[in-house]
Amino acid sequence: MAVLALYRKWRSQNFEEVIGQEHVTLTLHRALHEGRLSHAYLFTGPRGTGKTSTARILAKAINCLAEDPVSRPCNQCRICTAIAEGRQLDLIEIDAASNRGIDEIRDLREKIGFRPNEARYKVYIIDEVHMLTKEAFNALLKTLEEPPPHAVFVLATTEPDRVPETVRSRCQRFDFRRIPTAEIAEHLAVVLRAEGGQAESEALVAIARRSTGSMRDAVSLLDQLLSYGDDVLTLARVESVLGLVNAQTIGHLADHMADHDTAAGLDLINRLVAEGVELSQLADQIVAYLRGVLFIRVARAPELLDLPQDVVATMARQAERTTPAALLAALREFTEARAALRDQVPGVPQLPLELAFLRAALPIGASGGVAPAQPPVEGRPTAPELPLARQTARVSAPPASLPTGKSASAAASASAGEVRPAGQPAAAPQQPDSSAPSQDGDLLRAVQSQWDRFLGLAGKRCGMKVQAALRSVRELDVVGQVVVMQFSHAFARDLVNQSENRIQVEAAWQELVGWNIQVRCVLTGESAPVVTPPAASVPAHTAAGEDEDLLLSDARKLGAVVKSLK
Repeated sequence: MAVLALYRKWRSQNFEEVIGQEHVTLTLHRALHEGRLSHAYLFTGPRGTGKTSTARILAKAINCLAEDPVSRPCNQCRICTAIAEGRQLDLIEIDAASNRGIDEIRDLREKIGFRPNEARYKVYIIDEVHMLTKEAFNALLKTLEEPPPHAVFVLATTEPDRVPETVRSRCQRFDFRRIPTAEIAEHLAVVLRAEGGQAESEALVAIARRSTGSMRDAVSLLDQLLSYGDDVLTLARVESVLGLVNAQTIGHLADHMADHDTAAGLDLINRLVAEGVELSQLADQIVAYLRGVLFIRVARAPELLDLPQDVVATMARQAERTTPAALLAALREFTEARAALRDQVPGVPQLPLELAFLRAALPIGASGGVAPAQPPVEGRPTAPELPLARQTARVSAPPASLPTGKSASAAASASAGEVRPAGQPAAAPQQPDSSAPSQDGDLLRAVQSQWDRFLGLAGKRCGMKVQAALRSVRELDVVGQVVVMQFSHAFARDLVNQSENRIQVEAAWQELVGWNIQVRCVLTGESAPVVTPPAASVPAHTAAGEDEDLLLSDARKLGAVVKSLK
């Protein structure tokens, strides 16, 4: 006979055994004691928080044969025993994920009119009810509006917003919450003692955190870990089996980030990858750790963090030497890297994490890094919000960099060797096209101010891969109506430079800034491409006349005599 899984063996059998949902169990118990039974309930909440178990307890309570309503369910009578053993015919459990069509609901409607076999009520538990089709919901709605007096419905779902409002309005709704880590760890200790095992308290807390508020997941993980047969379940064993990285290692990575030690940080990430750490789990742990540092830095309440004291002390030390803006930027980078991990690069699946670390760790003003911090100017976004390296435009001729505030046209004149006496006005420039910016600086400022919106629009047009590649842009230059994007990685440059992607990127820029611009992709440090302005258009008749004069001149040189022209 197969051994019963721990999560089934330790399933709650009465309201008092349901962990962390007292706001639900106390309300239901009191309502049943006072005879306030509803014909339909909607249980919502994350997975593994006790929705289906509470529904089964409710089915036992309303059908229990005990005379005292307060003691229901008694778990001793034949009804309670049959429900606990899964052989009660008047308890019908339907998995809507696999029985979601209208035929299944029609079958339910045909059978619901028959009275219960031996219980007071027929109880229908429909799990994952949000998976029903629209037609099935419409068929169910009529039954919920006018149910027979001997039927009770319990609808359970993790996504209540997908349940039609007409169905929700006919049910009493109870929201199940994620179970706190401390309560999960305490319950795991009870289970472990009853099963004759031993474990370090840190190991149980690690299991509880990994379960993210789901008691069923926590007990299942404990069952898996007990299979290793260790005399004492240790934290090291938990981290090894679950693919977790200890908090001290994440703290070292945060130190490398704060110290701008990119070499050590990349080495640490790649060593973890070589050890087989799950990348998504590593990203989650980094985000959670940085969130803790930011919480200490801003809220100044480390006691609210459910973490060991040594980890909290390390976070507090790091919080003192890091600014909130830098922590926010790092959190944003690793959160986006977590999403980008779904589109892994062949051969280098850790690339999104490496890019996120580099963007968070590169020192301000470093080569290929972010521009030196400048005092904020009213009306202009502050430097931490822009992942750009330049605040001025670059021209196609030397000098390579311009003094702050000098426009591209003025720099071009200086680089061409133009000398003008003091006080003498400059030559009148050509009339610009109405669809083009008046000068490079105008376009550069427009591009900088729209950078965040551009990333979002490019992600919608080109996908997450191209959006992740665009985040490796280190400098933005403007040459005429060409936006030159300098990438820190050749892979990212080549991906964006693909014709179909570049067309969409140019369309995104044009949509945001309203100018007909082009995009050039280069590596950081490469010179911007020379862009020759288009020649002024010449009327057709003028061009034809010039060609005609040249023809006549050449003919006369050869001795021809021109008598007439037609």
